[in-house]
Amino acid sequence: SEANENTFQGGGFKDKEKALETIRLLDGKDITYQYQIINSMYNRAKVILKRTTDKEKRTNLSEAIDTFETWVDDYKKNQRQKENFGYINLEVMEGCKPLAEKYGLKDLKFLEVYQEADGDLKKLRTKKVEGKDITWDVERNNRLKVLSKKIKEELLPLYETDEPYKGLPSKEHLEMILLAYSGDQSKVKKCIPLIEEKCK
Repeated sequence: SEANENTFQGGGFKDKEKALETIRLLDGKDITYQYQIINSMYNRAKVILKRTTDKEKRTNLSEAIDTFETWVDDYKKNQRQKENFGYINLEVMEGCKPLAEKYGLKDLKFLEVYQEADGDLKKLRTKKVEGKDITWDVERNNRLKVLSKKIKEELLPLYETDEPYKGLPSKEHLEMILLAYSGDQSKVKKCIPLIEEKCK
């Protein structure tokens, strides 16, 4: 994976405060990305601790290591990688776009941003949402959490069961697809010819 501290600004491990700030800065980003950064810093801090003789620096580093270790342990214990919303291909999103018009879904901003980024999710980590103080990867995760909860709680289907859109992604599923997520990418991909046919 490409994730490392070099692509992430503002983090560090010189003391507990810096470690906590790092965790705070990563909050809301893709959970697997958070893990890669924090785990990498955790391991680097341990290596540097072995080489450090200054007592105060050792104390500060040890506290930072403990802070990261608590986070990493929680990630593993609670299998937090399952919280990750993996990205689907841009082509799949574009193939589903005609259905958005039929459902009256107007907010295609994420699709536009993803197209501008050529489907490169790393670019979403640095691109700010207009009028907000967060980047698009965080905005996407926030929206997906809400949609995912709604689908689960209201037991909403992922596919339409009635004509005229039988077999095609449901409105809520499509909202997720337009945020580059589906738990069912291969099936969605197979729907694209049918979407083209039914959305002429």
